[in-house]
Amino acid sequence: MTKPHLTYTLSIPIRPEQLTSSADLRFTFTGTFKSLLQQTNHTPIAPPKPTPNPETFLKTLKTHSKIYQASMSRQFAADLPPDIEQTTLKDEPKDWFIKTADFRDDCDRVLQHRNGEYTQLLKDLAIYDQILQEHCDKIIVLRPSNYGKYDVLINAAMQCLGYTKEQFQFIIVQPIKLYAFHKPSQKIHPIPDIATDELIKEIGMDALRWHSFRVPLTGVAPINISTAGQPTPADSLYRVQATHARCCALLKRAAQQGIIELDTNDQWQITAIPPSSSENPGDNPHTLTLTHQLQSTPQILEQSAKELAPHLLCQHLETLRETCELWFKSLTLDAENCTLLLKVKQTFFDILQNVLKIQAAELAGVN
Repeated sequence: MTKPHLTYTLSIPIRPEQLTSSADLRFTFTGTFKSLLQQTNHTPIAPPKPTPNPETFLKTLKTHSKIYQASMSRQFAADLPPDIEQTTLKDEPKDWFIKTADFRDDCDRVLQHRNGEYTQLLKDLAIYDQILQEHCDKIIVLRPSNYGKYDVLINAAMQCLGYTKEQFQFIIVQPIKLYAFHKPSQKIHPIPDIATDELIKEIGMDALRWHSFRVPLTGVAPINISTAGQPTPADSLYRVQATHARCCALLKRAAQQGIIELDTNDQWQITAIPPSSSENPGDNPHTLTLTHQLQSTPQILEQSAKELAPHLLCQHLETLRETCELWFKSLTLDAENCTLLLKVKQTFFDILQNVLKIQAAELAGVN
């Protein structure tokens, strides 16, 4: 049986009724990654919930080079005589430690206390190890930002067990931060958090999703509520949606002029090109740049899925938009350009609507 290429686990789901701050909204959008993984030949799975026995798991680790038993961690013992464990502390109860300090943790961590109690770290390691051994070859765990520095600890512990960053990723999703334009000072200023339902009403869910995905998950997502969700060029989402809408409008115009036959019922496609249409390549200097950028889309999708980095897709759409803006200025509607227009339109649609779950609207008034 072939192992799935990737497992994505959302360990702490947040239901809408649990949201206490609009800052938490960003974490709820991570369910979108299932679509991203499916678009790139990854297989997002929810493996059967493992129930490993921490006692059995610890027994398998006791001879591991990164596991040791002592009365205190290496860090605490560093300033004491080197034979302290064999002399003064010889009869003292001992804990089982894992050498997380070897991988950028502050100190080694306890797996089992001297009273026999197993730590949450050991239990989590047992679960992740079982998943990787039996169900998949990679785990990406997402946590909300209020989970502390556990990501450093668990990543270090997994590396102690021999797992690489490629096999195990623990990502803290940072919250959103709200800003607004202050008329008296004519500057953008941070503002206090506002109620979730008010924020959604103010800028809309599409704008929330876009600006949440537009920066890396590990960085705070700034949202300017003075422009976000507004139909103005000041908003990056509007600019991207307007480019999609412009492609739709140009394709419809080409169909009206008889340059192409266009089917927009179920899925946009050029069904026929009349014989009288020009087949000569255009002289638009931006055609080649746009073509190369479109050809890079599968690689960017793959990288975005591999790293759970939706901001790469947003950046790609914004780069395409900039090239399209230049391309449109001297665009001639002929058969070849209409074919490219359709590819551009479909790329915007697929990434926005099928992956990011954001409407790729055909905006009114776009010609």
